[in-house]
Amino acid sequence: MELFVLLVIWSGLSWGIAALATSRGRSGVAFFFIAFLTSPLLGLIIVLLMKNLTAEAEKESTRRAEEEVREKRRREEHELQLESLRSLSSNVAARPTEVSAVATTAFSVSNELEKLAALKSKGILTEAEFTEQKAVLLKRAAG
Repeated sequence: MELFVLLVIWSGLSWGIAALATSRGRSGVAFFFIAFLTSPLLGLIIVLLMKNLTAEAEKESTRRAEEEVREKRRREEHELQLESLRSLSSNVAARPTEVSAVATTAFSVSNELEKLAALKSKGILTEAEFTEQKAVLLKRAAG
């Protein structure tokens, strides 16, 4: 009778270790057998020493979500800056060709080229986008 009670307690503790292992992202069945065949105390120590895979997965998921939000914001900012550059370049083409307007346009074009270069160096514009916007600015300033 004592052996039966001891076996029931041993099994109960082993199932507890299995439940803890499962909650930490590990195989409950494997840890049940480890705890049952060796010792529930040894099984508990092993479970507690191993990384909590569930918490690791949650951290990784949170990190990915934050990274996606940052990337989305970066893209939106990029699109706004491109739209701003397009509107500025269209304003350059719409100006009259008087001497003062030409001087202002040349000054404005050089400022816009500097802005484009800064955006490219920050990684906001790709090389192709930079070249395209530069060509548009220069074409409209010349025409």
